[in-house]
Amino acid sequence: MRPTYDFLRAVGDWFLGSGIEPYIPLLAEELVFDTDDLRRPRWSKDRIAPARPLHVAIIGAGESGIIAVVRLKQAGIPFTIYEKNADVGGTWLENSYPGCRVDINSFVYSYAFAPHVWPDYFGMRGDVLSYLQRVAKENGLYEHIRFGTEIEDATWNQEAQSWALTLRCEGQAEAVSRDVVVFAVGQLNRPKLPDIPGVNAFGGASFHSAKWDYSVDMNGKSVGVIGTGASACQIIPQVAEVAQKVTVFARTATWLLPTPELHERVDGSARWLFENVPSYAQWYRAGLLMLQTPGLLDHVIVDQGYAADEQAVSPTNDLVRQQLQGWLEPQIADRPDLRDAVIPNSPVGAKRILRDNGTWVKTLKRSNVEVVRTQIAEVTKNGIKCADGSRHEFDVILYGTGFHASKFLFPIKVTGVGGASLQERWSDGARAYIGMTVPDFPNMFYMYGPNTNLVVHGGSIVMFSELTAKYILDALRLLLEKDARTMDVRPDVFEDYNQRVDEANSVRAWGFSKVNSWYKDVRGRVSQNYPFTAAEYYQRTNSVVTADFNFGTGS
Repeated sequence: MRPTYDFLRAVGDWFLGSGIEPYIPLLAEELVFDTDDLRRPRWSKDRIAPARPLHVAIIGAGESGIIAVVRLKQAGIPFTIYEKNADVGGTWLENSYPGCRVDINSFVYSYAFAPHVWPDYFGMRGDVLSYLQRVAKENGLYEHIRFGTEIEDATWNQEAQSWALTLRCEGQAEAVSRDVVVFAVGQLNRPKLPDIPGVNAFGGASFHSAKWDYSVDMNGKSVGVIGTGASACQIIPQVAEVAQKVTVFARTATWLLPTPELHERVDGSARWLFENVPSYAQWYRAGLLMLQTPGLLDHVIVDQGYAADEQAVSPTNDLVRQQLQGWLEPQIADRPDLRDAVIPNSPVGAKRILRDNGTWVKTLKRSNVEVVRTQIAEVTKNGIKCADGSRHEFDVILYGTGFHASKFLFPIKVTGVGGASLQERWSDGARAYIGMTVPDFPNMFYMYGPNTNLVVHGGSIVMFSELTAKYILDALRLLLEKDARTMDVRPDVFEDYNQRVDEANSVRAWGFSKVNSWYKDVRGRVSQNYPFTAAEYYQRTNSVVTADFNFGTGS
Protein backbone atom coordinates (compact mmCIF):
# COMPACT_ATOMS: atom_id res chain seq x y z
CA MET A 1 0.00 0.00 0.00
CA ARG A 2 1.34 3.43 -0.97
CA PRO A 3 2.08 5.64 2.07
CA THR A 4 0.03 8.81 2.35
CA TYR A 5 1.59 12.26 2.22
CA ASP A 6 0.73 12.68 5.91
CA PHE A 7 2.61 9.51 6.76
CA LEU A 8 5.66 10.58 4.74
CA ARG A 9 5.50 14.02 6.34
CA ALA A 10 5.45 12.46 9.81
CA VAL A 11 8.41 10.19 9.00
CA GLY A 12 10.33 13.05 7.42
CA ASP A 13 9.62 15.39 10.28
CA TRP A 14 10.89 12.75 12.71
CA PHE A 15 14.07 12.43 10.59
CA LEU A 16 14.80 16.07 9.82
CA GLY A 17 12.15 18.38 11.19
CA SER A 18 9.76 20.61 9.26
CA GLY A 19 12.38 21.39 6.60
CA ILE A 20 11.40 18.15 4.87
CA GLU A 21 8.01 19.59 3.85
CA PRO A 22 8.95 20.83 0.31
CA TYR A 23 10.43 17.42 -0.50
CA ILE A 24 7.40 15.28 0.40
CA PRO A 25 5.94 15.11 -3.15
CA LEU A 26 9.39 14.21 -4.52
CA LEU A 27 9.87 11.51 -1.91
CA ALA A 28 6.42 10.13 -2.69
CA GLU A 29 7.44 9.64 -6.33
CA GLU A 30 10.67 7.96 -5.28
CA LEU A 31 8.73 5.27 -3.41
CA VAL A 32 7.65 2.90 -6.18
CA PHE A 33 5.98 -0.33 -5.09
CA ASP A 34 5.43 -2.97 -7.78
CA THR A 35 3.87 -1.09 -10.73
CA ASP A 36 2.70 1.90 -8.68
CA ASP A 37 4.91 4.39 -10.53
CA LEU A 38 3.69 7.97 -10.07
CA ARG A 39 5.97 9.22 -12.88
CA ARG A 40 4.51 6.88 -15.46
CA PRO A 41 2.45 8.79 -18.07
CA ARG A 42 -1.25 8.59 -17.23
CA TRP A 43 -2.16 9.21 -20.85
CA SER A 44 -1.38 7.72 -24.23
CA LYS A 45 -1.09 9.04 -27.75
CA ASP A 46 -3.77 6.61 -28.92
CA ARG A 47 -6.30 8.21 -26.59
CA ILE A 48 -5.35 11.84 -27.32
CA ALA A 49 -4.42 11.92 -31.01
CA PRO A 50 -4.28 8.44 -32.57
CA ALA A 51 -3.96 9.69 -36.16
CA ARG A 52 -1.39 12.40 -35.46
CA PRO A 53 2.09 11.63 -36.84
CA LEU A 54 4.71 12.18 -34.14
CA HIS A 55 8.12 10.56 -34.13
CA VAL A 56 10.78 11.40 -31.52
CA ALA A 57 14.52 11.05 -31.98
CA ILE A 58 16.49 10.30 -28.83
CA ILE A 59 20.22 11.00 -29.17
CA GLY A 60 22.10 8.80 -26.72
CA ALA A 61 21.32 5.59 -24.84
CA GLY A 62 22.91 6.39 -21.49
CA GLU A 63 21.01 6.63 -18.23
CA SER A 64 19.00 9.71 -19.31
CA GLY A 65 18.21 8.35 -22.77
CA ILE A 66 16.99 5.08 -21.28
CA ILE A 67 14.48 6.71 -18.96
CA ALA A 68 13.25 9.00 -21.75
CA VAL A 69 12.44 6.11 -24.06
CA VAL A 70 10.87 4.06 -21.25
CA ARG A 71 8.38 6.92 -20.78
CA LEU A 72 7.86 7.38 -24.53
CA LYS A 73 7.07 3.71 -24.90
CA GLN A 74 4.64 3.84 -21.98
CA ALA A 75 2.82 6.75 -23.67
CA GLY A 76 2.74 4.95 -27.02
CA ILE A 77 4.80 7.59 -28.83
CA PRO A 78 6.93 6.30 -31.74
CA PHE A 79 10.66 6.88 -31.28
CA THR A 80 14.11 5.93 -32.51
CA ILE A 81 17.27 5.99 -30.40
CA TYR A 82 20.57 6.89 -32.04
CA GLU A 83 23.64 5.75 -30.11
CA LYS A 84 27.24 6.23 -31.22
CA ASN A 85 28.49 3.25 -29.18
CA ALA A 86 27.86 -0.46 -29.65
CA ASP A 87 25.68 -0.83 -26.55
CA VAL A 88 23.68 1.16 -24.03
CA GLY A 89 25.22 2.68 -20.92
CA GLY A 90 26.75 5.98 -22.03
CA THR A 91 29.54 7.05 -19.69
CA TRP A 92 29.34 3.70 -17.86
CA LEU A 93 30.11 1.91 -21.11
CA GLU A 94 32.90 4.26 -22.15
CA ASN A 95 34.69 4.53 -18.79
CA SER A 96 36.20 1.19 -17.83
CA TYR A 97 39.30 2.27 -15.95
CA PRO A 98 40.45 0.31 -12.87
CA GLY A 99 38.53 1.27 -9.74
CA CYS A 100 35.67 2.94 -11.62
CA ARG A 101 32.56 3.14 -9.45
CA VAL A 102 29.75 5.55 -8.53
CA ASP A 103 30.34 8.15 -5.83
CA ILE A 104 26.64 8.24 -4.92
CA ASN A 105 25.07 5.40 -2.96
CA SER A 106 23.89 2.90 -5.57
CA PHE A 107 20.44 2.60 -4.03
CA VAL A 108 19.94 6.26 -4.98
CA TYR A 109 21.91 6.07 -8.23
CA SER A 110 19.19 3.95 -9.85
CA TYR A 111 15.72 4.46 -11.27
CA ALA A 112 12.90 4.68 -8.76
CA PHE A 113 10.75 2.43 -10.99
CA ALA A 114 13.48 -0.23 -11.26
CA PRO A 115 14.76 -1.06 -7.73
CA HIS A 116 17.80 -3.29 -7.50
CA VAL A 117 19.72 -5.06 -4.76
CA TRP A 118 23.28 -3.90 -5.38
CA PRO A 119 26.39 -5.97 -4.55
CA ASP A 120 28.14 -2.84 -3.21
CA TYR A 121 26.87 0.28 -1.47
CA PHE A 122 28.77 2.28 -4.11
CA GLY A 123 28.46 0.18 -7.24
CA MET A 124 31.36 -0.78 -9.46
CA ARG A 125 31.25 0.27 -13.08
CA GLY A 126 30.45 -3.23 -14.32
CA ASP A 127 27.45 -3.54 -12.00
CA VAL A 128 26.10 -0.13 -13.00
CA LEU A 129 26.47 -1.00 -16.69
CA SER A 130 24.75 -4.37 -16.19
CA TYR A 131 21.90 -2.63 -14.39
CA LEU A 132 21.36 -0.13 -17.23
CA GLN A 133 21.50 -2.93 -19.80
CA ARG A 134 18.97 -4.96 -17.81
CA VAL A 135 16.55 -2.04 -17.59
CA ALA A 136 16.88 -1.48 -21.35
CA LYS A 137 16.26 -5.16 -22.11
CA GLU A 138 13.34 -5.57 -19.71
CA ASN A 139 11.64 -2.56 -21.26
CA GLY A 140 12.20 -3.72 -24.85
CA LEU A 141 14.42 -0.81 -25.88
CA TYR A 142 17.15 -2.59 -27.84
CA GLU A 143 14.94 -3.11 -30.89
CA HIS A 144 14.51 0.68 -31.16
CA ILE A 145 18.21 1.56 -30.99
CA ARG A 146 20.47 2.22 -33.95
CA PHE A 147 23.92 1.51 -32.56
CA GLY A 148 27.13 2.87 -34.08
CA THR A 149 25.26 5.92 -35.31
CA GLU A 150 26.39 9.47 -34.65
CA ILE A 151 24.40 12.64 -35.23
CA GLU A 152 26.50 15.15 -37.14
CA ASP A 153 23.90 17.81 -37.86
CA ALA A 154 20.41 18.74 -36.67
CA THR A 155 18.65 21.46 -38.68
CA TRP A 156 15.12 22.77 -38.18
CA ASN A 157 13.07 22.55 -41.38
CA GLN A 158 10.57 25.40 -41.13
CA GLU A 159 8.50 24.23 -44.09
CA ALA A 160 8.18 20.66 -42.84
CA GLN A 161 8.00 21.75 -39.18
CA SER A 162 10.44 19.02 -38.21
CA TRP A 163 14.11 18.31 -37.54
CA ALA A 164 16.35 17.19 -40.38
CA LEU A 165 19.06 14.97 -38.92
CA THR A 166 22.28 13.99 -40.64
CA LEU A 167 23.50 10.64 -39.34
CA ARG A 168 26.75 8.83 -39.87
CA CYS A 169 26.82 5.06 -39.59
CA GLU A 170 29.73 2.89 -40.73
CA GLY A 171 31.20 5.85 -42.58
CA GLN A 172 28.04 6.51 -44.56
CA ALA A 173 25.91 9.66 -44.23
CA GLU A 174 22.14 9.39 -44.00
CA ALA A 175 19.34 11.94 -43.68
CA VAL A 176 16.18 11.42 -41.61
CA SER A 177 13.34 13.69 -40.49
CA ARG A 178 11.91 13.66 -36.96
CA ASP A 179 9.18 15.76 -35.34
CA VAL A 180 10.92 16.10 -31.98
CA VAL A 181 14.54 15.66 -30.97
CA VAL A 182 15.73 14.90 -27.44
CA PHE A 183 19.47 15.19 -26.83
CA ALA A 184 20.47 12.75 -24.09
CA VAL A 185 24.22 12.96 -24.65
CA GLY A 186 25.09 14.17 -21.15
CA GLN A 187 27.89 16.48 -20.09
CA LEU A 188 30.74 14.03 -19.53
CA ASN A 189 31.01 12.28 -22.87
CA ARG A 190 33.91 13.93 -24.73
CA PRO A 191 37.33 13.40 -23.06
CA LYS A 192 39.47 16.49 -22.60
CA LEU A 193 43.25 16.51 -22.78
CA PRO A 194 45.03 19.36 -20.95
CA ASP A 195 46.21 22.42 -22.84
CA ILE A 196 49.89 21.60 -22.32
CA PRO A 197 52.57 21.94 -25.01
CA GLY A 198 53.79 18.63 -26.39
CA VAL A 199 50.83 16.46 -25.37
CA ASN A 200 51.39 14.36 -28.50
CA ALA A 201 55.19 14.32 -28.18
CA PHE A 202 55.47 11.55 -25.58
CA GLY A 203 57.14 8.43 -26.94
CA GLY A 204 55.61 5.96 -24.51
CA ALA A 205 52.03 4.87 -23.94
CA SER A 206 49.59 7.60 -22.99
CA PHE A 207 45.81 7.79 -22.85
CA HIS A 208 42.83 9.46 -21.18
CA SER A 209 40.99 7.75 -18.33
CA ALA A 210 37.87 7.48 -20.52
CA LYS A 211 39.87 5.70 -23.24
CA TRP A 212 41.59 3.15 -21.03
CA ASP A 213 44.05 0.96 -22.90
CA TYR A 214 44.14 -2.46 -21.24
CA SER A 215 46.87 -3.60 -23.62
CA VAL A 216 49.31 -1.44 -21.65
CA ASP A 217 50.90 -3.43 -18.81
CA MET A 218 51.79 -1.13 -15.89
CA ASN A 219 53.45 -3.77 -13.75
CA GLY A 220 56.85 -2.48 -12.72
CA LYS A 221 56.50 0.64 -14.86
CA SER A 222 57.02 4.32 -14.07
CA VAL A 223 53.68 6.05 -14.47
CA GLY A 224 52.81 9.74 -14.48
CA VAL A 225 49.24 10.81 -13.75
CA ILE A 226 47.96 14.29 -14.54
CA GLY A 227 44.88 15.23 -12.55
CA THR A 228 43.41 14.59 -9.11
CA GLY A 229 39.70 14.75 -9.89
CA ALA A 230 37.07 12.05 -9.46
CA SER A 231 38.46 9.60 -12.02
CA ALA A 232 42.10 10.10 -11.04
CA CYS A 233 41.32 9.53 -7.36
CA GLN A 234 39.86 6.15 -8.27
CA ILE A 235 42.60 5.21 -10.72
CA ILE A 236 45.75 6.18 -8.79
CA PRO A 237 45.27 3.74 -5.86
CA GLN A 238 44.78 0.91 -8.37
CA VAL A 239 47.85 1.79 -10.45
CA ALA A 240 50.00 2.29 -7.36
CA GLU A 241 49.43 -1.36 -6.43
CA VAL A 242 51.27 -2.61 -9.53
CA ALA A 243 53.52 0.18 -10.85
CA GLN A 244 57.11 0.58 -9.76
CA LYS A 245 56.52 4.29 -9.30
CA VAL A 246 53.56 6.65 -9.68
CA THR A 247 54.06 10.39 -9.95
CA VAL A 248 50.92 12.42 -9.30
CA PHE A 249 50.81 15.92 -10.76
CA ALA A 250 48.39 17.63 -8.38
CA ARG A 251 47.47 21.12 -9.53
CA THR A 252 44.78 21.59 -6.89
CA ALA A 253 43.49 19.62 -3.92
CA THR A 254 39.89 18.47 -3.58
CA TRP A 255 37.76 18.21 -0.45
CA LEU A 256 37.06 14.63 0.57
CA LEU A 257 33.87 13.48 2.25
CA PRO A 258 34.39 10.65 4.78
CA THR A 259 32.56 7.58 3.47
CA PRO A 260 33.49 4.44 5.42
CA GLU A 261 31.26 2.19 3.29
CA LEU A 262 32.74 3.42 -0.02
CA HIS A 263 34.31 0.05 -0.84
CA GLU A 264 31.98 -2.09 1.28
CA ARG A 265 29.89 -4.99 -0.01
CA VAL A 266 26.21 -5.31 0.82
CA ASP A 267 26.32 -8.61 2.64
CA GLY A 268 25.38 -10.36 5.87
CA SER A 269 22.26 -9.12 7.63
CA ALA A 270 21.98 -6.11 5.33
CA ARG A 271 21.70 -8.31 2.24
CA TRP A 272 19.22 -10.56 4.01
CA LEU A 273 16.98 -7.57 4.69
CA PHE A 274 17.12 -6.41 1.06
CA GLU A 275 16.35 -9.88 -0.26
CA ASN A 276 13.71 -10.98 2.24
CA VAL A 277 11.82 -8.00 3.66
CA PRO A 278 9.21 -6.67 1.21
CA SER A 279 9.78 -3.02 0.22
CA TYR A 280 12.90 -2.75 2.36
CA ALA A 281 14.95 -1.51 -0.62
CA GLN A 282 12.41 1.24 -1.35
CA TRP A 283 12.36 2.47 2.23
CA TYR A 284 16.14 2.28 2.48
CA ARG A 285 16.32 4.48 -0.63
CA ALA A 286 13.75 6.88 0.81
CA GLY A 287 15.69 7.06 4.06
CA LEU A 288 18.89 7.94 2.19
CA LEU A 289 17.09 10.69 0.29
CA MET A 290 15.60 12.10 3.48
CA LEU A 291 18.94 12.12 5.26
CA GLN A 292 20.61 13.78 2.27
CA THR A 293 17.93 16.46 1.91
CA PRO A 294 18.71 19.22 1.12
CA GLY A 295 22.36 18.13 1.07
CA LEU A 296 25.03 20.75 1.66
CA LEU A 297 23.39 23.41 -0.49
CA ASP A 298 22.64 25.70 2.45
CA HIS A 299 26.30 25.50 3.46
CA VAL A 300 27.78 26.67 0.16
CA ILE A 301 25.76 29.90 -0.15
CA VAL A 302 27.78 33.08 0.30
CA ASP A 303 26.78 34.93 3.48
CA GLN A 304 26.76 38.63 2.57
CA GLY A 305 27.50 39.52 6.18
CA TYR A 306 30.54 37.26 6.33
CA ALA A 307 34.07 38.04 5.13
CA ALA A 308 34.00 35.38 2.42
CA ASP A 309 37.36 34.29 1.02
CA GLU A 310 39.07 31.22 -0.42
CA GLN A 311 38.80 29.51 2.95
CA ALA A 312 35.06 29.79 3.53
CA VAL A 313 32.02 31.69 2.25
CA SER A 314 29.86 31.58 5.39
CA PRO A 315 30.02 30.50 9.04
CA THR A 316 28.42 27.14 8.25
CA ASN A 317 30.71 26.68 5.25
CA ASP A 318 33.64 27.27 7.57
CA LEU A 319 32.22 24.75 10.04
CA VAL A 320 32.01 22.09 7.30
CA ARG A 321 35.58 22.96 6.30
CA GLN A 322 36.75 22.48 9.89
CA GLN A 323 34.99 19.12 10.07
CA LEU A 324 36.48 17.82 6.81
CA GLN A 325 39.90 19.23 7.62
CA GLY A 326 39.69 17.67 11.08
CA TRP A 327 39.25 14.29 9.42
CA LEU A 328 42.17 14.83 7.01
CA GLU A 329 44.77 16.41 9.31
CA PRO A 330 45.42 13.30 11.48
CA GLN A 331 45.96 11.25 8.31
CA ILE A 332 48.89 13.45 7.25
CA ALA A 333 50.30 14.16 10.73
CA ASP A 334 53.37 12.11 9.84
CA ARG A 335 53.64 13.59 6.35
CA PRO A 336 53.36 17.39 6.58
CA ASP A 337 54.84 17.60 3.08
CA LEU A 338 51.51 16.32 1.74
CA ARG A 339 49.43 19.02 3.36
CA ASP A 340 49.11 21.29 0.33
CA ALA A 341 48.20 18.31 -1.83
CA VAL A 342 45.50 17.11 0.58
CA ILE A 343 44.02 20.24 2.21
CA PRO A 344 42.34 22.43 -0.45
CA ASN A 345 42.90 26.16 -0.59
CA SER A 346 39.31 26.76 -1.64
CA PRO A 347 35.91 26.76 0.06
CA VAL A 348 34.00 23.54 0.47
CA GLY A 349 31.79 23.25 -2.61
CA ALA A 350 33.97 25.30 -4.94
CA LYS A 351 35.05 22.07 -6.65
CA ARG A 352 33.40 18.70 -6.76
CA ILE A 353 33.56 17.02 -3.33
CA LEU A 354 34.89 13.47 -3.59
CA ARG A 355 34.09 10.41 -1.52
CA ASP A 356 36.91 8.74 0.39
CA ASN A 357 37.42 6.13 3.08
CA GLY A 358 41.05 6.96 3.83
CA THR A 359 42.40 5.27 0.69
CA TRP A 360 43.50 8.52 -0.97
CA VAL A 361 45.94 9.65 1.71
CA LYS A 362 47.21 6.11 2.24
CA THR A 363 48.00 5.97 -1.46
CA LEU A 364 49.83 9.31 -1.48
CA LYS A 365 51.91 8.12 1.47
CA ARG A 366 53.09 4.97 -0.31
CA SER A 367 56.84 4.70 -0.87
CA ASN A 368 56.34 4.32 -4.63
CA VAL A 369 54.13 7.42 -4.96
CA GLU A 370 55.42 10.95 -5.44
CA VAL A 371 53.26 14.09 -5.48
CA VAL A 372 54.41 16.98 -7.65
CA ARG A 373 52.77 20.35 -7.15
CA THR A 374 54.93 22.31 -9.57
CA GLN A 375 53.20 23.49 -12.71
CA ILE A 376 53.78 21.40 -15.83
CA ALA A 377 55.64 23.26 -18.59
CA GLU A 378 55.47 20.65 -21.34
CA VAL A 379 55.20 16.98 -22.20
CA THR A 380 58.41 15.69 -23.76
CA LYS A 381 59.39 12.55 -25.65
CA ASN A 382 60.52 10.91 -22.41
CA GLY A 383 58.11 12.37 -19.88
CA ILE A 384 57.17 15.69 -18.33
CA LYS A 385 59.11 18.89 -17.78
CA CYS A 386 57.93 21.23 -15.01
CA ALA A 387 58.11 25.02 -14.81
CA ASP A 388 61.01 24.82 -12.34
CA GLY A 389 63.09 22.91 -14.90
CA SER A 390 62.74 19.51 -13.25
CA ARG A 391 62.20 16.53 -15.53
CA HIS A 392 60.33 13.30 -14.86
CA GLU A 393 60.73 10.31 -17.14
CA PHE A 394 57.90 7.80 -17.57
CA ASP A 395 56.94 4.63 -19.35
CA VAL A 396 53.24 5.61 -19.26
CA ILE A 397 51.35 8.90 -18.87
CA LEU A 398 47.70 8.84 -17.77
CA TYR A 399 45.36 11.79 -18.21
CA GLY A 400 42.66 12.07 -15.57
CA THR A 401 41.76 15.51 -16.88
CA GLY A 402 38.01 15.30 -17.28
CA PHE A 403 35.77 16.19 -20.17
CA HIS A 404 34.63 19.05 -22.40
CA ALA A 405 31.77 19.49 -19.95
CA SER A 406 30.86 23.05 -20.94
CA LYS A 407 30.89 22.27 -24.68
CA PHE A 408 27.31 21.07 -24.70
CA LEU A 409 26.37 18.96 -27.76
CA PHE A 410 29.96 19.09 -29.05
CA PRO A 411 30.63 18.26 -31.87
CA ILE A 412 27.03 18.17 -33.20
CA LYS A 413 26.01 21.18 -35.31
CA VAL A 414 22.51 22.40 -34.39
CA THR A 415 20.62 25.01 -36.46
CA GLY A 416 17.24 26.39 -35.45
CA VAL A 417 14.62 28.80 -36.81
CA GLY A 418 15.92 31.26 -39.41
CA GLY A 419 19.34 29.66 -39.47
CA ALA A 420 20.04 30.33 -35.79
CA SER A 421 23.20 28.49 -34.73
CA LEU A 422 23.06 26.94 -31.28
CA GLN A 423 26.85 26.97 -31.12
CA GLU A 424 26.87 30.72 -31.77
CA ARG A 425 23.98 31.24 -29.37
CA TRP A 426 26.06 29.49 -26.72
CA SER A 427 29.32 31.24 -27.61
CA ASP A 428 29.08 33.28 -24.40
CA GLY A 429 27.95 30.30 -22.31
CA ALA A 430 25.43 27.48 -22.67
CA ARG A 431 21.99 28.35 -21.31
CA ALA A 432 18.61 26.65 -21.42
CA TYR A 433 15.25 26.98 -19.70
CA ILE A 434 15.23 24.46 -16.83
CA GLY A 435 18.25 23.01 -18.63
CA MET A 436 16.05 21.70 -21.44
CA THR A 437 14.84 24.22 -24.02
CA VAL A 438 16.18 27.22 -25.96
CA PRO A 439 14.20 29.87 -27.91
CA ASP A 440 14.22 29.43 -31.72
CA PHE A 441 14.90 25.71 -31.35
CA PRO A 442 11.35 24.33 -31.28
CA ASN A 443 10.53 20.74 -30.39
CA MET A 444 14.06 20.30 -29.04
CA PHE A 445 14.86 19.17 -25.52
CA TYR A 446 18.09 18.51 -23.65
CA MET A 447 18.58 16.05 -20.79
CA TYR A 448 21.34 16.82 -18.26
CA GLY A 449 21.68 20.13 -20.02
CA PRO A 450 23.12 23.49 -18.95
CA ASN A 451 22.86 24.21 -15.23
CA THR A 452 21.35 20.88 -14.22
CA ASN A 453 24.37 19.36 -12.50
CA LEU A 454 23.76 18.14 -8.95
CA VAL A 455 26.77 18.60 -6.68
CA VAL A 456 25.68 19.14 -3.08
CA HIS A 457 21.91 18.73 -3.35
CA GLY A 458 21.33 15.18 -2.18
CA GLY A 459 19.71 12.73 -4.60
CA SER A 460 21.43 11.84 -7.86
CA ILE A 461 21.55 12.73 -11.54
CA VAL A 462 19.39 9.65 -12.18
CA MET A 463 16.61 11.26 -10.14
CA PHE A 464 17.02 14.49 -12.12
CA SER A 465 16.84 12.50 -15.36
CA GLU A 466 13.57 10.93 -14.26
CA LEU A 467 12.15 14.39 -13.51
CA THR A 468 13.41 15.72 -16.85
CA ALA A 469 11.82 12.82 -18.73
CA LYS A 470 8.55 13.48 -16.92
CA TYR A 471 8.63 17.12 -18.06
CA ILE A 472 9.40 16.20 -21.69
CA LEU A 473 6.51 13.73 -21.77
CA ASP A 474 4.18 16.39 -20.41
CA ALA A 475 5.37 18.73 -23.17
CA LEU A 476 4.54 16.10 -25.79
CA ARG A 477 1.11 15.65 -24.22
CA LEU A 478 0.48 19.36 -24.69
CA LEU A 479 1.59 19.21 -28.32
CA LEU A 480 -0.94 16.47 -28.96
CA GLU A 481 -3.80 17.96 -26.96
CA LYS A 482 -3.41 21.35 -28.63
CA ASP A 483 -2.94 19.74 -32.05
CA ALA A 484 0.14 21.96 -32.30
CA ARG A 485 3.04 21.24 -34.61
CA THR A 486 5.61 23.14 -32.56
CA MET A 487 6.36 24.42 -29.09
CA ASP A 488 9.10 26.98 -28.46
CA VAL A 489 10.03 28.47 -25.09
CA ARG A 490 9.31 32.20 -24.88
CA PRO A 491 12.46 34.37 -24.94
CA ASP A 492 11.40 36.41 -21.90
CA VAL A 493 10.80 33.25 -19.86
CA PHE A 494 14.18 31.92 -20.95
CA GLU A 495 15.99 35.19 -20.09
CA ASP A 496 14.32 35.65 -16.71
CA TYR A 497 15.12 32.08 -15.67
CA ASN A 498 18.77 32.26 -16.69
CA GLN A 499 19.27 35.64 -15.06
CA ARG A 500 18.05 34.10 -11.83
CA VAL A 501 20.35 31.09 -12.33
CA ASP A 502 23.40 33.30 -12.92
CA GLU A 503 22.63 35.50 -9.93
CA ALA A 504 22.25 32.47 -7.67
CA ASN A 505 25.40 30.75 -8.97
CA SER A 506 27.43 33.90 -8.33
CA VAL A 507 26.69 33.55 -4.62
CA ARG A 508 27.47 29.85 -4.38
CA ALA A 509 30.96 28.65 -3.41
CA TRP A 510 31.58 27.41 -6.97
CA GLY A 511 30.74 30.81 -8.44
CA PHE A 512 32.51 32.89 -5.79
CA SER A 513 35.80 30.99 -5.69
CA LYS A 514 38.59 31.62 -8.20
CA VAL A 515 39.73 27.99 -8.06
CA ASN A 516 39.82 26.16 -11.38
CA SER A 517 36.82 23.91 -11.81
CA TRP A 518 34.92 22.07 -14.55
CA TYR A 519 31.79 23.74 -13.21
CA LYS A 520 32.76 26.84 -15.22
CA ASP A 521 33.22 27.44 -18.92
CA VAL A 522 36.25 29.14 -20.47
CA ARG A 523 34.78 32.58 -19.69
CA GLY A 524 34.28 31.77 -16.04
CA ARG A 525 30.49 31.43 -16.18
CA VAL A 526 29.04 28.57 -14.16
CA SER A 527 27.35 26.64 -16.95
CA GLN A 528 27.07 23.28 -15.19
CA ASN A 529 25.55 23.57 -11.74
CA TYR A 530 21.96 23.92 -10.61
CA PRO A 531 22.01 26.53 -7.84
CA PHE A 532 18.60 25.86 -6.29
CA THR A 533 17.11 22.99 -4.28
CA ALA A 534 16.07 19.62 -5.65
CA ALA A 535 12.58 20.42 -4.35
CA GLU A 536 12.40 23.45 -6.64
CA TYR A 537 13.56 21.39 -9.62
CA TYR A 538 10.81 18.90 -8.84
CA GLN A 539 8.23 21.68 -8.74
CA ARG A 540 9.44 23.15 -12.05
CA THR A 541 9.45 19.81 -13.86
CA ASN A 542 6.28 18.35 -12.36
CA SER A 543 4.26 19.74 -15.26
CA VAL A 544 4.77 22.16 -18.13
CA VAL A 545 3.53 25.71 -17.61
CA THR A 546 1.66 26.25 -20.88
CA ALA A 547 2.23 30.01 -20.78
CA ASP A 548 6.00 29.46 -20.89
CA PHE A 549 5.80 28.37 -24.53
CA ASN A 550 4.64 29.61 -27.90
CA PHE A 551 2.70 26.94 -29.78
CA GLY A 552 2.52 26.78 -33.56
CA THR A 553 -0.10 24.99 -35.64
CA GLY A 554 1.52 25.29 -39.07
CA SER A 555 4.38 26.66 -41.12
